Amino acid sequence: MGLSDASGPKDTQALLSATQTMELQKQDYHVERPLMNQEQLEELGRWGSAPRTHHWRTWLQCSHSRARALLTQHLPVLGWLPHYPVRDWLLGDLLSGLSVAIMQLPQGLAYALLAGLPPVFGLYSSFYPVFIYFLFGTSRHISVVLEVCWKLSQSVIGTVVTAVVAGVVLVVVKLLNDKLQRYLPLPIPGELLTLIGATGISYGVGLKQRFGVDVVGNIPAGLVPPVAPNPQLFVKLVGNAFAIAVVGFAIAISLGKIFALRHGYRVDSNQELVALGLSNLIGGIFQCFPVSCSMSRSLVQEGTGGNTQVAGAVSSLFILLIILKLGELFQDLPRAVLAATIIVNLKGMLMQFSDICSLWKANRVDLLIWLVTFVATILLNLDLGLAVAVGFSLLLVVVRTQLPHYSVLGQVSDTDIYRDVAEYSDAREVPGVKVFRSSATIYFANAELYSDTLKQRCGVDVDHLISQKKKLLKKQELKMKHLQKDKLLQEQATSSRDNSLSTNVNTSLGDIKSNDVEGSKTKARPENELEEVVASGQEDVKAPEVPTLKALGLPQPDFHSLILDLGALSFVDTVCIKSLKNIFRDFREIEVEVYIASCHSPVVTQLEAGRFFDASITKQHLFVSVHDAVTFALQHSRSGPVSPVLATKL
Repeated sequence: MGLSDASGPKDTQALLSATQTMELQKQDYHVERPLMNQEQLEELGRWGSAPRTHHWRTWLQCSHSRARALLTQHLPVLGWLPHYPVRDWLLGDLLSGLSVAIMQLPQGLAYALLAGLPPVFGLYSSFYPVFIYFLFGTSRHISVVLEVCWKLSQSVIGTVVTAVVAGVVLVVVKLLNDKLQRYLPLPIPGELLTLIGATGISYGVGLKQRFGVDVVGNIPAGLVPPVAPNPQLFVKLVGNAFAIAVVGFAIAISLGKIFALRHGYRVDSNQELVALGLSNLIGGIFQCFPVSCSMSRSLVQEGTGGNTQVAGAVSSLFILLIILKLGELFQDLPRAVLAATIIVNLKGMLMQFSDICSLWKANRVDLLIWLVTFVATILLNLDLGLAVAVGFSLLLVVVRTQLPHYSVLGQVSDTDIYRDVAEYSDAREVPGVKVFRSSATIYFANAELYSDTLKQRCGVDVDHLISQKKKLLKKQELKMKHLQKDKLLQEQATSSRDNSLSTNVNTSLGDIKSNDVEGSKTKARPENELEEVVASGQEDVKAPEVPTLKALGLPQPDFHSLILDLGALSFVDTVCIKSLKNIFRDFREIEVEVYIASCHSPVVTQLEAGRFFDASITKQHLFVSVHDAVTFALQHSRSGPVSPVLATKL
């Protein structure tokens, strides 16, 4: 009974809220405001250019808080380590660090062999860079590992059996981890167990002496002194170094942001680049490989309870212990086991081929980039393949901006919403008004295509119509000149005939000579008089208005106003400005007025700086929304006012 009483008010409240929601959905919201162009909006909103922020002023400030902020920014461990919750996170970080170290030991040895170097260098690369990232990194969960990108390992015939057995064991253990991960507090360390077992069998059976199986050999105990890099190697390694740096940073920042979103903290991309750079710089001095992050180890670090980079510090210290004291125990480890470890760990890389199907369904442009990157890397090596992939991606960006989605917009009934008439069946074009929109910004690469598509979508051959209009106007002008010339000649002929009739027959010889002189002067200047008469006639008669298309007998467009929705523009360049001016000029030639709508303030500022606005194109031609422009166009159409929608239903 009590349960029923308690649930009754909740059910009633839920029912009321649902009823109120339905009523709110049925209500119409009427918004009434005056039409607003850009000039009126700036006056109403008191528009002014945004104040500039001078960051260099803050860089030069000196204070205790400023120094502390800079120190914690560039050395993040000082920011979070003093507030580290020992009781809550220490146990998880310890277990996570040990788990990652167990994975890192065999993989470090294996990747050193992959590069054709003694295995101990893999241990160095598992210690120095990891500890440096603990100090400078901002991601709490990614695990740093060496990144080797060349010189694939080669199997030796005498060690095939050892490699196959080790590979089978590793695959079985990984399958067990996948199936039993819900029930295991920690994953089974298959790689470490295989490493220990193979070392014991090799030592007990004598695989090197009896079967010729190559073993790791001598692993010197202790750390090596720092060595300055050889400047002569810079030219040889700069290409590979750049490629590894780009790929490594891309992987690290991607994984870092994935874990940051999952656990609710922020990763600083700039600081991540600094952390990886210092890890590689200091690691290089101590003869380490290039490092990045490992997806498999990062997942293990997260799954085993790791909360911060304390886990990374624990794993690096565990590796340090092995370098100092326990490394010599693995001298009889078969190299074939390390090769099998590498091959089995390529499973994640090979599984990326499954991305082809998902990319085919999701985004085929990304699939094309994937395929080009893969083929270029295989055929041209990593550095050239990466350069080809980056260049191809940039080319696709340009191509995609040249192939945007152009649409003619129509008004959704009883709203101020305008959508593509090809996509929305209820969207109808406003009679007498064309609304055109592009999904991409307009700049030098696609400005001409924008103009051509606009003229095509409007259903009028604008260029042909302008050409025909100019030809007809030129013909009329020539015809008028001929008429005026004929009229002038006719007037001159009449005047000379009247003069000859009024001449006295008994004129003296002197008068005749004077008449001959005057006649010769008259004959010498008929062309000048003709030009003067034509000029005076043009001055006396007022300049006639330019004939309309209808008067010239040309077809008229079925719309009187064109509205350009420029809401997608993020910037404009000089080519875009010239193209827009040409659109205004061309459509006005065919008696269509042009308006602009939905421009953002930075774009308006750039239009002003580019001298787009003048006496013929003012800010009164720019409206805050498409609906404002449509309503204004209907009220000021040349064919007479059309009853506009004054109140918009929302």
